[in-house]
Formats: sequence, C-alpha cells, structure tokens
Amino acid sequence: MYKDLPNEIYEKFDKMTDEAYELFVNKQYEKSFETYKECLNLIPEPKNDYGDSSNIIEWMVENYLKIQDYPNATYWVEKLGNYLKNKNILGDWEFLKGKVYFESGNLKKSLENFKKAFDKAGGSVNIPNLVHNSRRKLSCLF
Repeated sequence: MYKDLPNEIYEKFDKMTDEAYELFVNKQYEKSFETYKECLNLIPEPKNDYGDSSNIIEWMVENYLKIQDYPNATYWVEKLGNYLKNKNILGDWEFLKGKVYFESGNLKKSLENFKKAFDKAGGSVNIPNLVHNSRRKLSCLF
C-alpha cells in the first residue's frame, strides 16, 4: 500500500502538477517537464512509498509520447520500475513499456512487454499470431 503525501507537501505538489499540465497544454514542453521533475523532488524518500511518484512519471511518459520524444519516454518508462510496488503482480508497467517501445519503433521489445503484461493479467498469447501491418499497428489473429 502506498502512503499519502503529508498535507503541506501535497498542497504544493497538487498546485505544481496542475501548472505542469497547463504548461504542456500551452506547448511549453521543456518548462512542463522541469515542473514535473520538481514535483518528483518534493516527494520524500523513499519515493516508491508514494503512489504520486509513479503518477508523475507516468504523466511524463505519456506526454513525451504525445510530442514523439521517444528517447525521454523510454528513459522514464524504464525508470518507472523503481517507483512501483506492484510491478511483480500487475502488468501495467509492462503494458506502458510495450506502448513506448511500439511508438518508438522497437517492435521486438514492444511485443516482449505486451506479452509480459498479458501473462501477468492472467492470459496467454501466441506470438507467431501477431503481425505488423503497414500502418504500424499490431493486429491480433487469435
């Protein structure tokens, strides 16, 4: 279970995350990501005790994907594993990694992570039945 941020930190954190979002919407990307990183620095150690840490990183990953900054999306999605308590149970982290690797064009790593996510979710997948079509979308032929 994750801890809640202390009230005095949460108030500043909440205000800053809103600001980071608005900066991103207004295409002030660099300043937005700097603000998200400042939010992460507000969180006490150990940061993985607080779910807000992983939330910030997930928002950063999604926003890096939106602007097609794949090196930073990849860096932060890999770093995200250090902030998750449930990464060995749920497949959320692997799913997000699969998405990042897919968008960045690394289909092998994408498939590996999607398979891990699917397996952790209690399913199974037959990799040879996954095909890549010309529009960079995966089609499942189960």
